[in-house]
Amino acid sequence: MTSQSVAIDPVLASVLQRRVEAIAKEMATMLMRSSRSPIFNEIGDLVTVVFDSKGRTLAQAEFAAIIAFGAQPPMEYIIEFFGDDVHEGDVIIHNDVFTRGNQNADTGIYIPIFYDGEIIAWTASKGHLADIGGMTAGGYNPNAREIWQESLRIPPVKLYDKGEFRKDVWGLIGANIRFDFVMEDVKSMIGVCQVGKRRMLEVLDRYGTDVFGAHMNYILESSERQVRAELSRWPDGSYRGESWMVSDGIDPTKHYRIAVEVTVHGDEITFDFSDTDDQAPGITNMPEASAMGAIRIAFLMLLAAGGLKIPTNQGLFAPVHTVFRPGSLLSPNFPAATIFGNQMCDEVLESIMLAMKDALPDRVTAGWNQFLCTALNGIDPRSEEPFVMFTVFQRNGPGAMLGHDGWDAFGFTGTAGQMRSPDPEMFELTTPHFLEYSELLPDSAGAGEWRGGLGTRSAWHILGRNEMGVTLGDDLAHEGATPAPGLFGGKDAGLNILRIEFPDGRHQDWGSKEIIEWLPEGTRIVSECGGGGGYGDPLRRAPETIAAEVRAGLLSAKRALDDYGVVIDQQTMTLDAAGTTAERSSRGHASTADFVEFMGTEGVL
Repeated sequence: MTSQSVAIDPVLASVLQRRVEAIAKEMATMLMRSSRSPIFNEIGDLVTVVFDSKGRTLAQAEFAAIIAFGAQPPMEYIIEFFGDDVHEGDVIIHNDVFTRGNQNADTGIYIPIFYDGEIIAWTASKGHLADIGGMTAGGYNPNAREIWQESLRIPPVKLYDKGEFRKDVWGLIGANIRFDFVMEDVKSMIGVCQVGKRRMLEVLDRYGTDVFGAHMNYILESSERQVRAELSRWPDGSYRGESWMVSDGIDPTKHYRIAVEVTVHGDEITFDFSDTDDQAPGITNMPEASAMGAIRIAFLMLLAAGGLKIPTNQGLFAPVHTVFRPGSLLSPNFPAATIFGNQMCDEVLESIMLAMKDALPDRVTAGWNQFLCTALNGIDPRSEEPFVMFTVFQRNGPGAMLGHDGWDAFGFTGTAGQMRSPDPEMFELTTPHFLEYSELLPDSAGAGEWRGGLGTRSAWHILGRNEMGVTLGDDLAHEGATPAPGLFGGKDAGLNILRIEFPDGRHQDWGSKEIIEWLPEGTRIVSECGGGGGYGDPLRRAPETIAAEVRAGLLSAKRALDDYGVVIDQQTMTLDAAGTTAERSSRGHASTADFVEFMGTEGVL
């Protein structure tokens, strides 16, 4: 594809950029509507991408950002692996974490787009398949010690070769998957890539390859220039931060450190995780592709907090460099188990935010409560069919930042808030469960001038039989986890609680990475997910805002007094202005003048 003599039209460049973004979004919408698994059609644990001929991301629809940024490293590997052996009509499947995949359950379909005999672009769809082999349905098993126990490894292999269906390859993969509907989901993934291919060919027919290629290069270069200009305004230096993961699925008391040194030099930035602890013996290891995805999520958050809005493409990350130490948690040696790696996005992001808190105090967030959900599978007695479901209605709270409270019930950092919770009715229709409640958890947010986001509490009942559950997360109180940290005087948030109430009356705390082989019918699961850390002195938060949250049931009157120095009249549930003035003044952190400025002239709400 030559483009040297093409004059660049900035308006056309913007049109083409949005057109390619629309193609990626159309692919994602079609995948959600045509797939069989609720992991796709309810939760949206997937991504669709358009790449150029070199494997550079042009646009993506990142419902699950950790997968989105994990789709590009395999694309590069596929191009290297096949070389010239890529043809019109090829369809390639890949999941292998030791050939640049991010998680073996996150399986990708890649299709080349030829125009006049030349590869111009690729379309890809990638998502978390309900099963991909291994010793446990759904793939998550803390007892795994090596990759073969977790899943079928699929290095790049063609499902279609020059348009010819490879029945042998299809049969080999399908024979290692427990649920028939999974291969139907793979068909949907292939289908949406073909739709994306047709849409791209329409664009090429209209504008030609030279015009398209030149303007896409312009978009990528423009994104890179903007990011470099932004980085040049950040203070040069090296900054360190760390976060901790509790339990490796083998030893629930084991603590692992994820440590980063972030170096800003001119218009370049390096994230060096060499000081991170050695790899774990079980599933809590993070492949480099997944770690790179987590770094990109944190980096984009820092850019966006400064008001920089750039299309998500490869140009964003040209100034970004990453360093991982082989044999560490973020670059485990073969054949390590790695199924939990995506969930470690929480620790990677927290370490980066803590590293940058003094350099960029107006952009970082306080700590996010770390992710917690369960993966359930078994037999639905209503249909005698197997099911797999993630309970991602268990949503944690993100940290606050300068000028903004954390968003309530935002969820996992690795999905950047875009992966959905299952609709409660669909959860009950498609799996044998009854959802008793799912709601915000009062008092779960860390106090601050800007409070953290609230977490959630939920409870559901097991109605199926032979059901198995696995927990995926961290920050459980009974394991001695450290809560999401507050910043600049803000308070830490609450921790997670997960409890099993068996029908015979027994109660059991459920560990953060623990498999329960049998959850009998009638079992009740109770979950509480903590909120995010606060930012700034809580005594500077507007008392009328605190009183309104007490009336709304989001904050208790006791916490209003203990954390914020705000006195609430228990009879009227209104603000006691005089009592609050005296309480805050006695603590020596807020003057009467500050309080009057907060209160205005009304006095009592």
